[in-house]
Amino acid sequence: MFKRSLTISLLFATLVLTGAGCGAAAAPAAPVANTGPVTLQYWGVFTDTDDMAILINVFQKKHPNIQIQYRKFRPEEYEQKLLEAFADDRGPDIFSIHSTWLQKYKSKLSPMPTKISYPVFTKTGSGMSEKTVVTSEDRAGLTLKQMRDQFVQTVEEDTMDEAVATSTVKSIFALPFFVDSLALYYNKDVLAENAITKPAKDWDGLRVHAETLTKRINDTDTITQAAVALGTGTTVHRAADILLALMAQNGARITNEKNQFTFNGPGNTIPNKDEALPGARALEFYLDFANPNTKAYSWNDQQGDALNAFADGKLTYYFGYSYDMSVIRSRNPRLNFDVTALPQLEKPKNIANYWMEAVANKSKRKNEAWLFVLESATNKEALTKFLKATGRASALTELIASEIDDIDLGVFAKQNLTAHTWYHGSDSKVAEQIIAELIDATRAALANPSGEKIDAEQIVQEAIDRAAKRLNNTL
Repeated sequence: MFKRSLTISLLFATLVLTGAGCGAAAAPAAPVANTGPVTLQYWGVFTDTDDMAILINVFQKKHPNIQIQYRKFRPEEYEQKLLEAFADDRGPDIFSIHSTWLQKYKSKLSPMPTKISYPVFTKTGSGMSEKTVVTSEDRAGLTLKQMRDQFVQTVEEDTMDEAVATSTVKSIFALPFFVDSLALYYNKDVLAENAITKPAKDWDGLRVHAETLTKRINDTDTITQAAVALGTGTTVHRAADILLALMAQNGARITNEKNQFTFNGPGNTIPNKDEALPGARALEFYLDFANPNTKAYSWNDQQGDALNAFADGKLTYYFGYSYDMSVIRSRNPRLNFDVTALPQLEKPKNIANYWMEAVANKSKRKNEAWLFVLESATNKEALTKFLKATGRASALTELIASEIDDIDLGVFAKQNLTAHTWYHGSDSKVAEQIIAELIDATRAALANPSGEKIDAEQIVQEAIDRAAKRLNNTL
């Protein structure tokens, strides 16, 4: 860190506090630090104001000339408000984007500067001789090595891209304060009542539990107690995430080096009759849980919303993220449940789902905005308090060790080390809908109410071929 010092009179310090001497915004390499008062507008969607204040207060104590005004929006209105504000040139300086939104919002983002300058105010003397010394300090932006050393792997994949079309050097466009990953919630009472001492650890075990735990009315298709919410697209929370995790674990290559979807083709395993198309086999396995003709049958559209069913005690296993924990507890405080790792096959492969903090390209205070994002995302002491207050797992590898034994966060923290975001296109909502339609359309086609002879493998393969093509059209 390099320092430059100058001494200013008390009169000049007063002028500073009233707004004199405000400089231009810094980008990409910062000029001499602006010493005037700065106010940053910060928009978010899922973090409460009191929780975000933990990070903001720490930052403002160190940088008293920078004030941050945080505003939380409802999820259903957030993107629309963002687009309207940017169109009218009144958007925020800092705003939250989902881990799948980088390409969608890239034109509206400012990459992290290579250097950020900021003033440090120190008072000397007393009375009439009191003066304020301003020291201008420089903080370098993160290098690729620093990114890889400090953050879990998915952060690099989700935040870095080329700065401009003619550049081959990747730049950082956002940083997270946390990372979340898909895990398996389970009803402890239901397992105990059925003499099951431990939750399922792998997919075969989950299938066996589905056979044991699902209760039907007189062997009909009507389910009174569901084992696990799988097999459908619209009534299973995060169905796309679950299916893509299954495909990846089964050896499917979700995307290639050009970020194009390839899960419909040969996978990473040595091809043979059973493994040549692992994506198709994973879809077949998933669909079995909603097929009344299989022993794994444990879910159908009549069961309603999966999260509600779990909270009501009518569902034994539920796939969800750490943010679901508080929702479940609020809906049913008496529910005796716990969470375990996402079922695996061989090497751990998990799905990430989280929010990142970005700086608007139209901000007039990019230098100060990036200073807040960078310092907050790497301040281990402040983040520890923030993560504890919000019930979230860390994006920093150094903090994960301290969360491993946490009764609520341990599972999610450990999984963050092997979690990845599966979509990096321009419309994640459409992508999720494509996967949901893949599931439900294939299930309907395989139902075969006419009784005619069908080629099930061909139906499944053609369905995922169409889905991959549709997904590639969203990139």
